[in-house]
Amino acid sequence: MMATPLRQLLPATDVLRQPASHASPTGVAPIVQLHPTRRCNLACAHCYTSSGPQVAETLPLPLMQGALDDAAALGYGQLALSGGEPLLYEALPLLLRQARRLGMLTSVTSNGLLLTPARWEPLAPWLSRLAISVDGRAASHDRLRGQPGALDKTLNKLALPRASGTPFGFIFTLTQYNIDELEDVVQLAAEAGADSVQVHPLTLHGRATQTLADARPDAMELLAALIEAQRLAIALSASHGVQVHVDALSQRQLRAYRERLVPAWPAEPPGPTLSTLAPVLVLQADGQVLPLTHELPRSLWLGSLHEQGLLALAARWLAGPAPAGLVQACADTWAALTSSEQPAAYWYDEVAALAQRIEAPRPQPLRLVPRPAAAPFGSAHAGAQNWSAPR
Repeated sequence: MMATPLRQLLPATDVLRQPASHASPTGVAPIVQLHPTRRCNLACAHCYTSSGPQVAETLPLPLMQGALDDAAALGYGQLALSGGEPLLYEALPLLLRQARRLGMLTSVTSNGLLLTPARWEPLAPWLSRLAISVDGRAASHDRLRGQPGALDKTLNKLALPRASGTPFGFIFTLTQYNIDELEDVVQLAAEAGADSVQVHPLTLHGRATQTLADARPDAMELLAALIEAQRLAIALSASHGVQVHVDALSQRQLRAYRERLVPAWPAEPPGPTLSTLAPVLVLQADGQVLPLTHELPRSLWLGSLHEQGLLALAARWLAGPAPAGLVQACADTWAALTSSEQPAAYWYDEVAALAQRIEAPRPQPLRLVPRPAAAPFGSAHAGAQNWSAPR
């Protein structure tokens, strides 16, 4: 499972930086999140793509190669691969090699269980960074994955990236109930040789809507995570060298970084570009292309790679009403959050939720019409009226 990285928008210590000539207005190269397959060796409870061993949905290699060429031309400087489990995608080294030759930084998010020399050695030369999902102490981690011993097995596999010198970090899914386990994850990261822990709030999408419907962290839990990350940074980063980043914004950050959260509109000549309006571009395993995050309504999607190439999809999207709609959703979200007392927020979830509310059809008001009541002939109520909704 891949986390939509909020560090794309705000300065952070754990970030893959590009030279200034390749950077977006956020200071970070715009990123393509590519899900080449939904096939996975696990069926995790919190998976927002509902991936698993029985899911065969996979993108053909030529389609993705064309999309990568187009993405580079559109200004995207990073490729982040997830799934599903990307290590099950046999052409993964070819995708990574192509991305590096296009000048992109590359990362792979994995559960780590399938790391073997045969899988690792072909892709390691083309990989800028590896992200390993670690979701708490062993009991919590294993329960989410439905596999006893999963955490220990994953940690034992990390000798491969450690020996190769490839930078790697952990991704920790924050729920309403597990902030007390973050320090343990940071300690595990330090012991394993990881350099970072990214704390990503649970997204109620895919399988999580059935298995963890009450576990999405609320605003107070997000604030607690920000405070805990700061405490750990002071207490542990100097001695362990592990950076902790939370994909959430405090009220202070929301107010300070509006220009990084809300794209300028109308855009200055020669007009808007896809990478400035959507610094995160999601390519799903079904071929659909989305700006920012999975949860946006379909009216804001670019379309399917099975129908048109990415350059053509981008041109059509930019010429339509979707860019203004996306910017308006960002602007309205920022205004709503900064005028509220909500102490912290996960930006992408908030934008998607507001956009969904705007698009949802408004229920028609109940219009009451008189209908004669059925009453016996000669009853005192024979002329009374009964009220009901129209049929």
